[in-house]
Amino acid sequence: MHKTLLAGAIFLFTGLFFSKSAYADTAGEVLRDESVGASVVLNPIAYNEASTDKLGIRLETPDELNSSTLVMANVKSVLNVRAGQGTDTKVVGKLYKDCGGTVLERGEEWSLIESGDLVGWCSNEYLLFDEEAVLLAKDVGITNAIVNTGCVAVRSDADDSSELLGYATENTLMEVVFETEDGWVCVAYEDLDGYIRAEYVDLEFRIDHGETMEAIAERKKQEKKNRLKRQNEAIAADEDTLRLLASLIYCEARGEPYEGMLAVGAVVMNRVRSPAYPDTVYDVIFASGQFSPAMSGSLQRAYVFGGNAICTQAAQAALDGYTNVGEMTHFRRKGSKEGYIIGNHVFY
Repeated sequence: MHKTLLAGAIFLFTGLFFSKSAYADTAGEVLRDESVGASVVLNPIAYNEASTDKLGIRLETPDELNSSTLVMANVKSVLNVRAGQGTDTKVVGKLYKDCGGTVLERGEEWSLIESGDLVGWCSNEYLLFDEEAVLLAKDVGITNAIVNTGCVAVRSDADDSSELLGYATENTLMEVVFETEDGWVCVAYEDLDGYIRAEYVDLEFRIDHGETMEAIAERKKQEKKNRLKRQNEAIAADEDTLRLLASLIYCEARGEPYEGMLAVGAVVMNRVRSPAYPDTVYDVIFASGQFSPAMSGSLQRAYVFGGNAICTQAAQAALDGYTNVGEMTHFRRKGSKEGYIIGNHVFY
């Protein structure tokens, strides 16, 4: 169903992003904290600018990637980043599958890399350099469009006379599906493909970044703290996990068929089971900025309002081990790459 003008007006106040301080809290605390939304209305620009750094490493456009400085993780398990060269040195952080960064010093066996806040040494055996790194980055990176003016119309087609789907405010971030040759950008707008004039958005290509051990410890601490606050913590924690996963499914796939909702949940659970990613639903969703709704107001709102019954059903099925996408760990809007298509998403 197309969005009405009223829905677009509501979007002006709700399509916003988590702050850095909010990101550091637990899922339950952040997502239930409706005062976060109030602070957005008071200072939306600062709020958005503070949070977009959490969405991954900002790079050039895919066609301008610097093969001499780009590095990508090439692992089937989490890669330890160390304080020095050698496996006997301290682990200072971790790189997950498909994370990338910049080469600071390239050696014969070990290289010093920077990925987000993480700086340390990695064995070259588990890294990709040069053209191999560029090819992987192009495959797994995401191009985002950030609105650069006060308020822009989102249309149903690349035409100013086409149906108005709604509006996007300054600093709103949306995933790019493709660019047209006549000055329009197709973006993922809610559960629709929307079109915005290219002059009103800045395009940024991003890849996932690694995490320091301090950041990982803080996230684990906050998650444990959140669970210890609850009565019957095991059951309550399961309910919280179900609600969190259902909320993500709602944000990513609420306009999709049930099969598409289940597939999104299955991707999250495939990551949980994979040694190349964190091992809890909470950590997969919040680590390294892979799921943009976790950094935006959309996951917060969905969590507060509880999503809907069908998203919860899909989340429970995924938690129970059902998958309709095999062991796939990625998805995005169809049209940008090849893969297994369900509804408006392609899974790979």
